[in-house]
Amino acid sequence: MFYDRDAASQILAMTRVTTLARLHAATTYLIQMHGFRFYYFSLRGQHALTGRDPITLHNLPVNGRRPEMDREPDQDPLAHYAATRTLPMDWKQIMALPGYQHRGYLRVMAARAQHGLLSGCTVPLSQANGVLARLDLICDHDDEEADLCIRRYLPYASLLGQVLLDKTRGLTRQEGDDLMEPDGGTPLTQRERECLLWASEGKTNAEIGALLGISERTVVYHVHHACEKLHARNRQHAVTKAILSRKLFGHTSDSSRLVGNMV
Repeated sequence: MFYDRDAASQILAMTRVTTLARLHAATTYLIQMHGFRFYYFSLRGQHALTGRDPITLHNLPVNGRRPEMDREPDQDPLAHYAATRTLPMDWKQIMALPGYQHRGYLRVMAARAQHGLLSGCTVPLSQANGVLARLDLICDHDDEEADLCIRRYLPYASLLGQVLLDKTRGLTRQEGDDLMEPDGGTPLTQRERECLLWASEGKTNAEIGALLGISERTVVYHVHHACEKLHARNRQHAVTKAILSRKLFGHTSDSSRLVGNMV
């Protein structure tokens, strides 16, 4: 997909993806190709369309407790910036703005740093008709290399955010109720989630088995049971349903606010 060397052309190539799972995989690959480690995309105000609010796609770290990225604007400097401004901005510049140095905001950013979210930029995307969206591009280090990465990609960040916004809206409408499941039902086991996680990255059953230290036959067993629990036709369908039904990494105290959590 990303044969073009021009950053804008690489982003526009993402308009050809046909599922949310592929959109996530393409975004992960693209941002890591340009020096970022994580991304976080949030779309709020689409409840009437999807029954989920917010819709999120990201590849945040999952070891231990997940970093919280979707707080209310009065609790989170990044959410506040996205709700009140229009230009993409480096986190350091955001935290230097008047009113952003109070203790609560500083604690939120310190907690993110403990999870490896050390530097990045926030891209406000939409504030019209009750819809609020944002994209965060994140580095797992805070040094001159990270600063250069952010400065170099910042002119393209808004374009990437708009493509994610348009594609997420369109694909959610397209996949619609067929992919939406209640939060209840049988949860996926850790192994089932891990198998779907690697399946979302295009790994074969043999490759997944090697990564997890289990046999290929066991991988097939876990994927089969995940498909049954999600009422999915195949593993690609299961991956997409797991994203939208917030089951890919199970439930935590924070997961009720997340639709997808993929690495």
